[in-house]
Amino acid sequence: MHVDSEFTVGIHILACYGILADSGITSRELGLSIGCNSAIVRKVMAKLNRAGLLKSGMGRAQTVLGRPAESITLKDVLIATEEESASDVFNMYPAVEKCPLSRDLRKVLIPYFQSAFDAMLGELSHVTIADIMSEFPKDKSEYPIYVLKQQELNRRDNDEANHEN
Repeated sequence: MHVDSEFTVGIHILACYGILADSGITSRELGLSIGCNSAIVRKVMAKLNRAGLLKSGMGRAQTVLGRPAESITLKDVLIATEEESASDVFNMYPAVEKCPLSRDLRKVLIPYFQSAFDAMLGELSHVTIADIMSEFPKDKSEYPIYVLKQQELNRRDNDEANHEN
């Protein structure tokens, strides 16, 4: 079964905004935290926005959760970022029409695949972003992304104060 990394990137993004709420974290900083390019982060954020799981505010780095973390399930994240049906998750090779096995195997397997996919969605619907967040430190200073952001803001404030003098 193939589920792309956008699913786990989406979970990371939502958990980060939940834990580090009001910290002004940018997609570049999220990319550093996740270990991927900020373009990938922005692509996933756009999907989360469209699904109402994130809400982008006006101005730089004003993104917040689109609804309470307790009401965002991993099923919501999977559907927002990835696959929506069993046939999306269980890709099959192109059928060879001359061979009955190749031609008809898809029809035989789809009910089994759908059952497995439904079971997976059922499990994911019981886990929320709040559940994920509860597994991590609540102290923001334990997160390098937060510490770096605070250092950047302090430097900016100092630079502005020096320019005023």
